Amino acid sequence: MMRLIRGQRPGGFLPGLSILVLTSMLSACGFHLRGDVPIAPVLQQTHISGAAVFSDLYVEIKRRLERAGAKVSDTPLSTDTVLAIISDQLNRRVLSVDALGRASEYELTYSVEFDVHDPKGTLLVPRQSVNQLRDYKFDPNNVLAKDTEEVTLRKALVAAAVQQMLRRIDAELKHPPPDILPPSEKTHENPS
Repeated sequence: MMRLIRGQRPGGFLPGLSILVLTSMLSACGFHLRGDVPIAPVLQQTHISGAAVFSDLYVEIKRRLERAGAKVSDTPLSTDTVLAIISDQLNRRVLSVDALGRASEYELTYSVEFDVHDPKGTLLVPRQSVNQLRDYKFDPNNVLAKDTEEVTLRKALVAAAVQQMLRRIDAELKHPPPDILPPSEKTHENPS
């Protein structure tokens, strides 16, 4: 018969051991929680062009790059790469209306088009776009709270788009298409 010491919970050792084993198995297989995106070495010194310096997009890109250890430069000449924002656009449309014809649900769509090149203009990542979509209920009787909710959703859309953009850039730089590889990395076939 097992005696419980005051303050001790039943089953103490086995659940703790199983949690430890599961945690080590998850980390061994490469699983990690969603968070910062690792960046390619070529992005260690980057210039961001095409986005206003105080825009949510610029601030989020800069924050993510700096958290990953990169330096964001004000001028493209002192960097290895230029992350060019070709366009970013936020749209809001009505999804549904109430019995009085007032909007009761909206959809927010955020799109960013970008490419990555070196300061001389050599394309490293071709032009791509990322899109994010969210919808939310709107209460015309509580406009102030819903406006605050929309601002929060807009920031979440930008953060998700930047994370998706950095993942795509990382994937492209790890496995670039053959027409973008530098001449030294292209495979040459020997004519026989």
